[in-house]
Amino acid sequence: MTIQETTQNASPTVAISTDDAKAYLEPAAGVAGHDHAGAHEPHMPAPSLSPIILGGGMTLAAFGIVLHPVMLALGIVGILVGLGTWLYDEIVNASSATADHES
Repeated sequence: MTIQETTQNASPTVAISTDDAKAYLEPAAGVAGHDHAGAHEPHMPAPSLSPIILGGGMTLAAFGIVLHPVMLALGIVGILVGLGTWLYDEIVNASSATADHES
């Protein structure tokens, strides 16, 4: 058996009429979820430095546990600042999303 015969036997051909292909590819008319004219864009939060601040504070606190209590204190302050800015960002995003839906 040659390679060409093996490939021909491995991939059977199925005949589909053009009408069947069009019916399969075209979206069904009147089906819920296919009306994209009134669809809303997904809400994406604004870019923020809060995760970076939080990560830096956690890293500094971890090194502070091992190296020096002052570094630990600075790390805890960094964690609190990172969490505070992240919470503030979420409050601002939630209020702007609510304002967008009300108008």
